[in-house]
Amino acid sequence: MKNLMRVAIGLAIGGVVFVGGVAVGKATKEAKFLSREEVKWVDTGEPGKSPKFGLLSGDEKKGPYLGLLQIPNGFTSPFHSHSGDYESVQIEGTSSHWLKGEDGTKAKPMTPGSYWSMPGKLDHVSGCAKGKDCVVLLMQKTKFDFVPGKEDKKPADTKAPAKTEPAKTAPAKTEPAKKM
Repeated sequence: MKNLMRVAIGLAIGGVVFVGGVAVGKATKEAKFLSREEVKWVDTGEPGKSPKFGLLSGDEKKGPYLGLLQIPNGFTSPFHSHSGDYESVQIEGTSSHWLKGEDGTKAKPMTPGSYWSMPGKLDHVSGCAKGKDCVVLLMQKTKFDFVPGKEDKKPADTKAPAKTEPAKTAPAKTEPAKKM
């Protein structure tokens, strides 16, 4: 009798949970197909010389989101960080990323299919090797942002790998930081 009562209570609870789930989930999810040509790209800095961001899903202003970052070949960012952790997969080109105090010429090349994660608030440099623009898939639970890093005391630390040369820039001006 006790077992029968337990089964009945379990079925009743399970039924309520199931019906509640169906009622809450009335809006059925639909498949989404977005070709690369349909991605809306936004310049994160100087057009043609800075990375572009393309939102795939979510909300990049609040997070979470899934997006593409297209980095011009030969581009090397300044030291920077992001408010939150992110994960990334290399889609095209070859990128490299290194932390303060590390030798950028020894950074591991991230070729298509490579994965990395970066903790939030950790200063790093990101570069794209010459030859082909880099496209990376970004996954972040927080907003998409670019926080300028603190001045580095060792200029050699910002050197990109030999195959990645920094993008040519105009003389330094006082401007707001560029978002990457």
